[in-house]
Amino acid sequence: MKEFNIDQTLNLVSCEARELEQSSRYGGLFGIAFVTEGEGVLSCDDDSWHYEEQAIFLLSPGHSFQFKSFYRTNLLTIFFDPFRIAGAADPFNGFTGIFRAVRDLFSAPGFPRHKEFKSETDRLAVTQLLRLVEAELGHLQDGSRELLVSSVALLVNLVKRNFSEVQRIDPAAYYSEETDRVLNDVRKMLRKNEHMTIQEIASALNTSQYNLNKMVIKGTGETLKTIISRYRSELSKARQLDLQI
Repeated sequence: MKEFNIDQTLNLVSCEARELEQSSRYGGLFGIAFVTEGEGVLSCDDDSWHYEEQAIFLLSPGHSFQFKSFYRTNLLTIFFDPFRIAGAADPFNGFTGIFRAVRDLFSAPGFPRHKEFKSETDRLAVTQLLRLVEAELGHLQDGSRELLVSSVALLVNLVKRNFSEVQRIDPAAYYSEETDRVLNDVRKMLRKNEHMTIQEIASALNTSQYNLNKMVIKGTGETLKTIISRYRSELSKARQLDLQI
């Protein structure tokens, strides 16, 4: 297994599929997995997909996956911390563009976990970028960090462009019971006081701001900040309608 961490923010992992399955190190992270070699079946929860070289999978926290390889399967996976995704708009985050694209990829609860590129040009570009990243991971040298960051940015945006054609589905139909409960509590708090901060909401729910953000991202694919902004907008529209009646 070859691993490279960039500024405690981006994690690049090149390994056999079975090594990734057996490792618990990246279980709480979002990931984009590229099949660089092999063929088989990937199972995730109750779904399964046949894959070949150049297949791409989106991996999210809380969903176990298993590769059944017909022969050796190698992966290059880029992992992203949920809290970094939540802070994608932070001007002090040097990887803002990358994390915004990742946030958009995982923002719909009905996002596709597996897809192949329709664009031949994009597919060839990804293949070349993966070869470049693999080569750098095998022989790190001066300039590798900058080259890897640029390559990751291109890979993420190419994936986003090809996955974004999928029609988004009503998120409410896919939330778990726990996620529904927390979101309903947040909504009730905002109805009483729409100016409550995330820290105040987290304190009222007896949890930390970090854990609350992480749980919401895991359950909905959206940051708590985004959800609160939408709730406030809905409340504002409702008040305006009341005034007009």
